[in-house]
Amino acid sequence: MNDLWKTLKSDEEYNIALKRTIEIFHAEQGTPESDELELLLSIVMDYENRHFHIPSPD
Repeated sequence: MNDLWKTLKSDEEYNIALKRTIEIFHAEQGTPESDELELLLSIVMDYENRHFHIPSPD
């Protein structure tokens, strides 16, 4: 687990986090990887919400 995960502040950090998320996406529940995945999903979603505007459907 990367103990250095924090709020993502650049596209480079986002891409690294996204790559790691994909690598461990099927982590078994209760493992260190599943804990890391939970954190990564949160910070990736936060970054996407701040940087990628998705318009509401008409």
